[in-house]
Parts: sequence; structure tokens; C-alpha cells
Amino acid sequence: MKKQRGDLDRRWKNAQKPWTDADLEYLDQKYGLLSLKGICRYLGRSPNAIKVASVRKLHHGMKISFYTSQQLAEILLGSRHACKTIVYYMNLGWLSGRKSYARAGKSVAWCFFEKDILSLLRTRPWLCNLKRMERHYFRSVVQEEYDKDPWYTCDEAAPMLGVKSPDAVQRYIKKKWLLAEKCPGGPWQGQWIIRLSAIQEFLANDPRPTKQEYVALSKRKLRFDRGLPVRLSIHWSVRCRFCGQRILVMAPPSLKAPRVEELLHNLYTNGHCSHGLRCTVDLKMEKERSLDAQDNRAPAA
Repeated sequence: MKKQRGDLDRRWKNAQKPWTDADLEYLDQKYGLLSLKGICRYLGRSPNAIKVASVRKLHHGMKISFYTSQQLAEILLGSRHACKTIVYYMNLGWLSGRKSYARAGKSVAWCFFEKDILSLLRTRPWLCNLKRMERHYFRSVVQEEYDKDPWYTCDEAAPMLGVKSPDAVQRYIKKKWLLAEKCPGGPWQGQWIIRLSAIQEFLANDPRPTKQEYVALSKRKLRFDRGLPVRLSIHWSVRCRFCGQRILVMAPPSLKAPRVEELLHNLYTNGHCSHGLRCTVDLKMEKERSLDAQDNRAPAA
């Protein structure tokens, strides 16, 4: 028997009943995040009723409760065509997101929530382009992070570190003297981003060799190129100030007696004597030890 026009569909228990505030609130929160069948089953209304109520009562569509990748690309990167970059950040684990039930052309739209976007902007604000960002709450968050701790590229950080070429800055990063993060995209394989706090820490504990060390290395290389013998180390007999034991210490020839004794106690008497009858001291060992100590303190900070 054919259904007559106006007959009620018995599957929807709340058909033709007035909408309550609780129903509209549920529809406002879940529309686009849950499947349309699930919302119809919970509210007891047909799909057409859900669509009409969203337009006439809530005055919005399915994408109002979250940000899509296209919207986020337009806000953060200044171009709506950079939505693949937003998805790339999500694949790297920097941004949390998931698929929604709203359509975006032939595919399903990605959905991102405000708390996850703020977490990304607090940890990696240099991903955004401040010059191209439109006036938005997210732009004020990025500007606040920049005012708190600015970030620079290798070209901008080179004069701050007292070098002329950005290649020197990249060498410092490669040697783990300078903390930096890689920003994906752009020419080649992205560019390094250096925060002001990392530059200040580098200058406070400058690990670069001094001028005297450079001169000593150049003289040693010159003698070696001429075929002359080169002295690699000198043996010292040093008494430990803690245990009183005499130690045979092997050190570079550029170091003087007070510096040899200082390095010995810095490397081998940190709270307790860990030296033997013979040991070796070097400036590189002290630098590696200081870097390891900084790495161990970093998680605690």
C-alpha cells in the first residue's frame, strides 16, 4: 500500500514535535562530528528535519563547530591553497585532527579544534607567517609568543653570533652547540629556526675555541705539512687534592700546569675521585661534559 502525503514515518518518534533547547544544543555540538544517522537515531528525527533545523534554527552548516584544513591554512599561512601543509603538520604529530562527516568537494573534510591549534601555536609559533596572517585571535597568540621569545633564521642569527656566513651557524647546529628546530617547506629541505633564548645560552657558554687554540692548531698543521715532528701531548705528574694520590696526566702541549690541574679535578673529581693512576685531559672532553650536563638539565627545566 502506498504512503499518502502527510503520513508520519513511524521510525522517527519525535517527528513533527517542537524542537527543545536540549535538542538544539546537541545538534549544535555534534552536527558534522557525528554521522547523520547517529544524530537522527538520538534525536528521533529524519535527516531532512536535521538539515532544515540546522539552517533555519541554528543558521549554520556542518563545519561550524571545528576548523577545516582549508580554513586553518587561510588563517595561519595566509593562503587557502596550503591545506596540504596543515595535514603535513598533523602527520608529523604536531597538530591533532581527525576526519569529520562534512564533505569538502569530493573528499571528507578534516576537523581541527581550537585547543589543539593553540597547543601548536604555543610550542611551534614559527610555523605561522606573521606578515601574511589575517586579524584573528590566533595571530595575537603568535605575536605574543614572538614578543616573549623571538625566532630567527640562520641569516638573521649570524650577526648576533658574531659570524659573517650562515654556514657557520649551521655548523654550530650540527655540532649541537646551538639549539634549533627545522621548519619544513621552502627551498631545499626547509630552514633552521633559532630562538633568542638559544642564542643567549650559546653566548653565555660559548663552546667555540679561543684565538690561542686556533693559532696553536694552525702552527701544528704548518709544522706537519713541512715534515717536522709535532708534539701531541705532555705528561704531567699531578697530586689529587682530594685523595692525595699522584696521577700521571696526559694533556695537550698548549695547556699550562694550572689549567691541567683544573681540568683534572673538573673531569675526574666531581664529588668523588674517579681517576686511576693514569688519565687524559682535553678541552674537548670538558666541552662534551658540559653539553651532556645541559642535556640532562633540559627535561627537568
